[in-house]
Amino acid sequence: MMRTFATAATALSVLLAISPVYAKNQASIATAEISTIANHLAHQPNAAIDFRKVSGEMCFDVNMKQGGHMTHYAVDPTSTTEDVIDFVNAKQFVTSGMDLSVLPVFPGKLGSMEDNTWYYLAPGELDPHHGVKWDFPVMLRASNYK
Repeated sequence: MMRTFATAATALSVLLAISPVYAKNQASIATAEISTIANHLAHQPNAAIDFRKVSGEMCFDVNMKQGGHMTHYAVDPTSTTEDVIDFVNAKQFVTSGMDLSVLPVFPGKLGSMEDNTWYYLAPGELDPHHGVKWDFPVMLRASNYK
């Protein structure tokens, strides 16, 4: 059975009641993420890579070339719709039988991805976020946090 609120005031009072819990949960998640990144960097300081001159982004590399992933963070999120970009080495997915051709092909330019859409970058194609051509398939997506 679906429950509805009789008035906007009732809905507002419920939202106000749960918002501190929601905010606390979000703060806990952010704290855990920052702690995890800091711990990783303490053990592998080379994981932080400066791509400001290439794409205006800072990189957190978790063994991308060895089958891992990386995340880029825009230095100035107000200047792009690609605030956070996730890159995944998709070689193991392809080896396991995943058909990456069902994904849209990466448009090829900085700032050209649609929000929260996964793209396919074929081996040998230019990745403008890094200024390189990977020798393995890559899945990537951008998120725009307004």
